[in-house]
Amino acid sequence: MAEAVDPQTISTPDFKHTKDSVMATSVIGAHALEHMYGRAFLVLIPQIYIALGLAPIQAGLLDAVRQLSGGATSMSGGFFVDLFQHRRAHILAFSMSLIAIGYFLVSIAPTYGLILASLALASAGTAMWHPPALGLLAQRFPAQRGLFISMHRSTGNIGDWLGPLIVGGLLGLVGWRWIMGGGTPVLLLLAFVIFFLLRNVGGPKVEGIDYRAKFRTQMRDMRESFRGTGMWKIFMVSAVRGMGDRSLLWVIPLYLSDQLGMSNFWVGFHVALLAAPGIFAGPLFGALSDRIGRKPIIVFIMATAVIFPVGMALGGDGIGMTISVLLFGLFLFSVNSLTQAAAIDVASGKGLEGTFIGLMWGSNAFFGAMSSLLAGVLVEYVGWHSAFYFAAGLFFLGFLCALAMPSSIKNREPQTA
Repeated sequence: MAEAVDPQTISTPDFKHTKDSVMATSVIGAHALEHMYGRAFLVLIPQIYIALGLAPIQAGLLDAVRQLSGGATSMSGGFFVDLFQHRRAHILAFSMSLIAIGYFLVSIAPTYGLILASLALASAGTAMWHPPALGLLAQRFPAQRGLFISMHRSTGNIGDWLGPLIVGGLLGLVGWRWIMGGGTPVLLLLAFVIFFLLRNVGGPKVEGIDYRAKFRTQMRDMRESFRGTGMWKIFMVSAVRGMGDRSLLWVIPLYLSDQLGMSNFWVGFHVALLAAPGIFAGPLFGALSDRIGRKPIIVFIMATAVIFPVGMALGGDGIGMTISVLLFGLFLFSVNSLTQAAAIDVASGKGLEGTFIGLMWGSNAFFGAMSSLLAGVLVEYVGWHSAFYFAAGLFFLGFLCALAMPSSIKNREPQTA
């Protein structure tokens, strides 16, 4: 029987290996455009809400469907990304193409049900991106894992910042459907560029691999990574943090528009504020975690996050709301990057980077979908402010979970060439 061999351990003299700098620049840079679309959709939710005459629960379902679809794709996709590592460029290009097609279908969907189905397709494309992208960065830069994963998140923040500003400025000039479908040609072109630049990133296909044996090995290594390592606690912190984030992300723009009467531009401005501070803060937290460990940074971020949703609820339509949104954005998604790095630290050396990114991304998505729906129910039956207090409570629970996390030390693995 053929032996299960990890393609990463095989070198072929004639194979053109993609340079680390080219890989990192392409993967990290493309992430910005992907996020421009995803975060811009939050600014469009109030327009869809009004155009289709939706209830708050239905608005929450728009975000929940994105999370559920992404979660299902991520949890299964990450495992197979590691199984077929030589196909990572194909997966990244297909991911970007699926995002383009999904959001184009959203733009032409005539009914609420078809919009939900199209969002599920687009979100599946988004979920397919993270396991190969973050797995590559974690594998190629093990000694700076926190920094590079946070840099990937940082360019996502650039997209999260630009997308709402652009959409907020365009609304009133162009309908939401034109905005939703307008970027499709750009994303399809980017998919081609990604494949061209990264076509060799996964290494050569190794003949003679027994994929059934490799599948069993990966399953065994994955189970072992959860035994006595504190991995479940890392996943718990990430999931609770994701629940708090997702319960706020769709509520904030709709609250500003529906309750405070802000214009499209100012709604877009505040959604952009959620992303702008993290462009710089995320890599700083990541680099610091590489030096002193993940846990103290995560505990600090979870503790401070409790304050800002309360500030939003009490801030009204004045400067208090704007400052609370800005400060919340300073720490938004930083915990996700750090828990991803912590999980890969635990499973290091097993070739399971994509698997654990997919599992964590998927876990966060499923729990985030639940909190999006719960926030919608609270808004409809209790009032808008209840969603903010709900998020604050989740962040406090996440803080308590973070205290129970295993203490990690600086990752001292040598950086690969």
